[in-house]
Amino acid sequence: MVSYTNVPGTIATVISSGKATLHELDTVYGVEDLWQLIEIVQVDNHNAYVLQQGKN
Repeated sequence: MVSYTNVPGTIATVISSGKATLHELDTVYGVEDLWQLIEIVQVDNHNAYVLQQGKN
């Protein structure tokens, strides 16, 4: 897999998940918001994984 070279992983995670745009992270959201969005992404991914395991 290819990693993001010029964007920190935290920012890339939030943007690629669709939870926020780069513009929103620059103008609307602060650092605490970034960490809360990452938590949301992680919990969503975990829950999706658990649901998928139950289907197998």
